[in-house]
Amino acid sequence: MISIIITSWNEPKTIGKCIRCIADSKYSGISKPFEIIQVSPDKETLDAGRKASNELHLSSSEYIQLVDPHEGKPFALKLALSKAKGEVIILTDGDSYFEKDSVRELLIPFKDKSIGGVSGRPKSIDKRNSLFGYWGHLLSDAADNRRRSQMSKVKDSNYYKSNKTFFPMSGYIMAVRNVPITLPQNVLSDDAYISYELRNEGYDIGYTPNAICYVKYPTNLKDYYKQKVRSIGGFKQLERFGIFKRDKQSRSFLIELSYTLFVLKYPKSIKEFIWSLLLFPIRLITWVKILWERVIMKKDMPKTGWERIESTK
Repeated sequence: MISIIITSWNEPKTIGKCIRCIADSKYSGISKPFEIIQVSPDKETLDAGRKASNELHLSSSEYIQLVDPHEGKPFALKLALSKAKGEVIILTDGDSYFEKDSVRELLIPFKDKSIGGVSGRPKSIDKRNSLFGYWGHLLSDAADNRRRSQMSKVKDSNYYKSNKTFFPMSGYIMAVRNVPITLPQNVLSDDAYISYELRNEGYDIGYTPNAICYVKYPTNLKDYYKQKVRSIGGFKQLERFGIFKRDKQSRSFLIELSYTLFVLKYPKSIKEFIWSLLLFPIRLITWVKILWERVIMKKDMPKTGWERIESTK
């Protein structure tokens, strides 16, 4: 049995495509039995998910809806995890969708019993011919590069495995064994928290770049800062949770500086090189904001628990 958990808020236009790319076995490579658990707080997204499941003729055991009382994504995740019956649980968001055969690829590393979680590869669907589109491609490819470089390629396979070092899984496309996970309700980077908790329990983390999830990244500075201060800044919050036991902190300003050469070599034109240079002051401001909000002000999850990045929808 495979369980798929889709957390989604105010995304009626995208939830259907997300469900279809998983439930269509010819496309995704998923095998039966499976269950798709959609957790949403709003009627519009729930209705859109139900419509997609009806069009796919999913049974009541194959498609399950849970209503989150607007307590936030961590609450929604905990609710769904407590209901999931699968031996392996795939986690994703309702505003993204998988490439063909990504479910099949995501499950292959679990043949290794030492692996507790597997990350797929997020890719930008934005065009590279604009500033923010270019940054989306650069940052997603940088994450791919880091996972490949910090993990070991498994012989005669298409995936990588953590050893002494690893990079946390991506919440856009990740899978975990159905083992007890304690997830704080106010956690900002749930994917990173789960990654470190699995490592602390003695599991390895896998990375399969052939399991691809298409993501739309922010297209304006306001949304960019909102998203990055939350996701990257969540690693500062993780320090307070004391989750860094087996592994050290993997996101910091100094660690990012080590990727300077990657950023400078990534451009394919003079215009893109200028865009790469512009990213440096933006990331510096991002880390200043993180220092202020997460370290000095100690801000956590918003009261509603959900934070919408409008330009990514």
